[in-house]
Amino acid sequence: MKYILSLLLLTLSGLILAQEKLDSVGAIILDADTGEPIQYASVYVSPNCGTISNDDGEFCLQCLPSETIRITCIGYKHITCQASELPSVIRMQPVSTMLKEVTVTHNRGDNIIYKLVEKMQREAKKHRKAVSQYFFRMAIQYPGTDELAEAFMSAKSCVQIRDIIFHSGSRGQLQDGKVSGPSLTGLGRTNLHVFLRLSPVLVNYDIWGNAFVPADFAFHRIKDVYDISCVKLTEEDGTEINKIRFSAHPAIISHPVLDGTLYVDRKRCRLLRFDGQMHGLQIVLYDQARDKYLYTSVNYTMHVDYRHDHGFTEISNMSDVITKDSVKIRQLLYNIGDKKLQFKNSVRVGKNMIHAIDMAGFDSTLWVANNIVKRTKEEERVVFKDTTFWSVNKSKYDTEVTEQEKNTNIYLKDAIRQLMNNTMQLQRTPPNVSRRKKK
Repeated sequence: MKYILSLLLLTLSGLILAQEKLDSVGAIILDADTGEPIQYASVYVSPNCGTISNDDGEFCLQCLPSETIRITCIGYKHITCQASELPSVIRMQPVSTMLKEVTVTHNRGDNIIYKLVEKMQREAKKHRKAVSQYFFRMAIQYPGTDELAEAFMSAKSCVQIRDIIFHSGSRGQLQDGKVSGPSLTGLGRTNLHVFLRLSPVLVNYDIWGNAFVPADFAFHRIKDVYDISCVKLTEEDGTEINKIRFSAHPAIISHPVLDGTLYVDRKRCRLLRFDGQMHGLQIVLYDQARDKYLYTSVNYTMHVDYRHDHGFTEISNMSDVITKDSVKIRQLLYNIGDKKLQFKNSVRVGKNMIHAIDMAGFDSTLWVANNIVKRTKEEERVVFKDTTFWSVNKSKYDTEVTEQEKNTNIYLKDAIRQLMNNTMQLQRTPPNVSRRKKK
């Protein structure tokens, strides 16, 4: 009788669990005051289930209806709700606390910047072999053409991304509303993955050895590169955050210099987030036809969120935008959490990340079984015109090319395409400038 009762209970439990299936839920996250989309907000269900909002403030993930979703973003009140009750529009309220100005001194004992950088250096040494798995996306837009690449990758992730290895990926190209075969004639011939290795605190300078970054303030006591200001704000859970602003002096911006805002948990001495931009950044284009190098400057912005649940400062997600005239390049990196994926191929990236993605190939099982960051409207336009990309649900947006896009000035398109056909590389050293030379 006990055996029969146990069997019945197990069968009943199985039926109950079977009734609750994974649902695909999603929403758009807006600032309650301005109505603007909130980008890169963290959407957390469990260590194996989470995502971030995209550039449009949207997210989508799969979870059980009974599971709890927690949405957080620095400077906003946290939101928690059951998946079955998730609204289609989420309005996050800014934290309404008075900002208190804090004086930044050059005393190592009192300065949170020194403490933070020194701690992160110790972590980088101790956890130098720590590796995380990421979802990667790169979107390229220029008149008449859209390109998109997506991949799973792994990299050393303590403090700064390094040693990138691609495992599976796919890409496509859309020209004048028509799908064309992916090639390496456009921005595919790039080393743009080096931007993923940029950080406000560098433990391996690599190609960025000639750039100034905020951590240099602590390492080299460079006082004439940045103006520094700091304000204190308090999150709703009582966490005291220092918002530290580094502003590059106008006289130095001809040199590659990264400035921006650090968000630091003062009590636990943790870097939470960085929003920044780089000035004086140049790329070098090689014109094969004329056998000549051409130099041009680009605009660059970046955003990084950090996590600390593994005992060290780890890249949680990262995004950057590179613009030049009518060309726009966006890269996104998202830490997929504690869920370890099994990869069939591993290709270490060299000078050409698109080539590495192609060599890794496409493993559809990875894409079906794992949540990724929701694509934007522009990204979906490329995806759903190209059958090489896997997708769960087709976009609710109209992804047809507009008449304005069709009628883009033919001379501008030709000029941009000529630019894209050149090999694009970062310039390592600006002319006549050494790394630590004071201006």
